[in-house]
Amino acid sequence: MLPFLLAGLPLLGQPKPADAPAGGDITWRNVGPGGGGWIQSIACDPARENVLHVGCDVGGYYRSDDGGLTYAIHSTGLRDYFIEAIAVSPTDPHIILLGAEGGIYKSSDDGRTWRWIRQGFPPPQRYSFSAPIGALAFDPSDPNVLYAGVGRPRWGKDGQGRIYRSGDCGESWSVCTPPGTLPDRAIVSDIEAARGEQPHVLAATDQGIYRSDDGGQTWAKSSNGLPHDDVLELAISPSRPNVAYATLRTTARDGQPWNGGVVRSEDGGRTWELRAEGLPKRVGKSTEASEMTSCRKEIVVDPTDSDIAYVGDTAWVSAGVYKTIDGGRHWESCGYRRPGEGAFADYGWITDWGPTVECLTISPVNPKRLYFGTGGQILATDDAGSTWRQRYCRMLPDGRFTGTGLEVTCLSGTVFDPHQAGRIYFGYFDIGLLISEDGGATFRRSRQGMKHYGNCFTVVPDPDDPNVLWATTGQWASNQGDVCRSRDRGLTWEVVGKPETGLPEGQTKVLVLDPKSPKGSRHLTVTCGGHGVYRSIDGGERWACINGDLPAEAAGAVRGMVVDPADARHIRLALGGSPVKGSGIYETTDGGTTWRKVSASTDLADIHDFDADPKDFRTLYVCQRELYDREVNPPVMRPGGLYKSADGGVTWARIFDYHFVSCLTVSPLDSRVLHLGTTDHPYHDDSIAAGVFKSKDGGVTWRSENTGLTSLQISSISVAPADDGTAQVIVGTGGNGAFAGVDRSPMP
Repeated sequence: MLPFLLAGLPLLGQPKPADAPAGGDITWRNVGPGGGGWIQSIACDPARENVLHVGCDVGGYYRSDDGGLTYAIHSTGLRDYFIEAIAVSPTDPHIILLGAEGGIYKSSDDGRTWRWIRQGFPPPQRYSFSAPIGALAFDPSDPNVLYAGVGRPRWGKDGQGRIYRSGDCGESWSVCTPPGTLPDRAIVSDIEAARGEQPHVLAATDQGIYRSDDGGQTWAKSSNGLPHDDVLELAISPSRPNVAYATLRTTARDGQPWNGGVVRSEDGGRTWELRAEGLPKRVGKSTEASEMTSCRKEIVVDPTDSDIAYVGDTAWVSAGVYKTIDGGRHWESCGYRRPGEGAFADYGWITDWGPTVECLTISPVNPKRLYFGTGGQILATDDAGSTWRQRYCRMLPDGRFTGTGLEVTCLSGTVFDPHQAGRIYFGYFDIGLLISEDGGATFRRSRQGMKHYGNCFTVVPDPDDPNVLWATTGQWASNQGDVCRSRDRGLTWEVVGKPETGLPEGQTKVLVLDPKSPKGSRHLTVTCGGHGVYRSIDGGERWACINGDLPAEAAGAVRGMVVDPADARHIRLALGGSPVKGSGIYETTDGGTTWRKVSASTDLADIHDFDADPKDFRTLYVCQRELYDREVNPPVMRPGGLYKSADGGVTWARIFDYHFVSCLTVSPLDSRVLHLGTTDHPYHDDSIAAGVFKSKDGGVTWRSENTGLTSLQISSISVAPADDGTAQVIVGTGGNGAFAGVDRSPMP
């Protein structure tokens, strides 16, 4: 037997996504608040004033045909949703190329469909990026010529000191920087090409600027006058090609002289001069986040005047756009003040963070129009920066808001309110809890009183009192979180699960309420990241650990919990990680005093979701990710997939063959109806999953249900019965928000 086979679980013969026929039971529609995710790249169309191209870090490609008032997601053909660079043909705007972490994509139909271009690049890698593209540019002298630079500038890593060139409009590529041309690990963050009497190409890297005068055949370092070599972005003046600007990373800390800013060249990039008067020069401490140091990144030049330029600051302390009208000798903030200070007539619903400029573009058709993207918004000006308005959502007079197609959010989960049809709780990463009263058409924020409101993992309504809710929250980058309670349907919250009340600091993801417990003192059970399982018998006022004799290391990695609806003392836990450290399914029948591992005969490992049949607590399902387990010697590959047990977790069968099954829901209408989601981690070239699947026979056969989905990275699924015998279904994605649908054939 091969070393990666699980005991008793053969890998052959199980349903695979590629073998599943397309179903027709659900048609999805995108719902969400608009914005909310990282706007990574942006480009004005070279010929059409109102056409805007947008790329995001997890959401793929978006296009607006009305100046950002509405958007459409077009990711068909993409195998990677992280769009670092956008290049539109200067002579045929229907031809667009994208630079992604997984390589280059080309569209010849205005971005509606994409082809993955691989000719000339290394073979795709399963556990890394073969050639992540950090910069992409057309040569304005010859629209068939493009340049692509390798690296991941967002993360400051994976540079290869390599630039590729295409002579056939992106169909094939070859390396134009032989070994020794650029430093081996240089990250190429921008490329710009100039037309005119002296055509040339400039490349910005973290180890200096490089120039080519022969169409990319040879390159030479061209950093004379730079205070240091960590260069971020370039801009060449279309009206005077020998004039160029570049931005430098601010590397100073702890009182060192500020060394970032903008430099300008008047000889095609051969020599540079610092032009930074008027730009904020705040230098942070080494113990502070990098965003506490002023740092200019994005820069664009007015296409008709080489002395007018705009630069964007990425720092929290000096975020915004700055403008020069004298070639960079003096800069002024153009139109921005922090939210609430009166500069924006319309800032949208995201007021938590300022406009850190992550991408910036100026219209070649109308130089007074600019757009920039932040960690969640798009802002636009039509008067050269005097005033700005948001272009990512629509605000309603009563404070509600709705999306306009730019859905860039990641869902943790959704919950249907049992007391009111159409009321749905949306738990997001980064933007917290939003509540919709109309099935996802409009939203309100719900966070007042929460401490860790950045992420909301789930909401639990009281089954008898429509005013009472509990929510689990947490921070994204740290293991902090708590349990909150609302007594007014989410208008306000109080933190009830915290260290002072017995619940340690940690992300609280799974929360279960015992419906048979007293109405005034509900019994709650919650998982706490890094700590295990805790219970409250007074509505969350006080908490006690019920880890009992669970293995200590595994108890800190609870990936799922189900509670017997007939007996709240009967709990099953899914513990993640490696079998060596105790992963698997555990059970208690005495409320957590004693536990036993029920899946001892099966090596379940990197579990990501756990569910039980609501009508038969012995029928269990585990969603698992493929795991290269280094805890054993020699290491083994433990396969992902969907696993099913019909005997309370003692024995298991692998009923769906996929490397990362992320979530599953058993229909409350019929236990034989299953909805399954897949996802993937974005650390390799081909990182797009297979979407949603449905089974009507308990997992024996499957059909895909992807009609209308623009993202196949599924993070959650929620199902609720409707009065007409159908089922409402909402799936959360990792990049395009939520999708709602009606399963009109839930019964076998």
